[in-house]
Amino acid sequence: MRRWRGSGRFGARCLGAAARMLGARFQAERGSASLEFLGLGVVLLIPIAYGTVALLQLEQARLATDLGARNGARVLVTGSDDAAALAEQHIALALHDHGIDPAAARIEIRCAPNPDCAVAGDTLTVTVRTEVPLPFVPGAAEWLTIPVESSATYPRDRFEAMP
Repeated sequence: MRRWRGSGRFGARCLGAAARMLGARFQAERGSASLEFLGLGVVLLIPIAYGTVALLQLEQARLATDLGARNGARVLVTGSDDAAALAEQHIALALHDHGIDPAAARIEIRCAPNPDCAVAGDTLTVTVRTEVPLPFVPGAAEWLTIPVESSATYPRDRFEAMP
């Protein structure tokens, strides 16, 4: 078998040339990694943060309408004389506690099968609707809103009319 003389030097020369070439290339791009990180961070972090804030506001509105509808239906099912006024107060308080204007919410009360809820055993449904504007968009409250609606259904006690 024949051996080549100096073959170790050739490999060392190639490796040295490759290392110099890579070193020169990395020297030319020195400091651009931090700029790329900042650019990419701004491009990604701002939309993610905005989406998080928007989703939190939607969840807050969903919790408010859900709590308002549930408490309003519970109060109305009792059938007391001041139940309607008390239910409106409960709904307004639930909305106000979650930062939603109670005057902007729409409340709908339905009874089935009788629309007047006079018969024991009817089911009472309270629906609370509101609209959530997108955050940090001035003037968006009129044209760019997301509707949120919750309903709660409770049966009236069948035996409440009995002595």
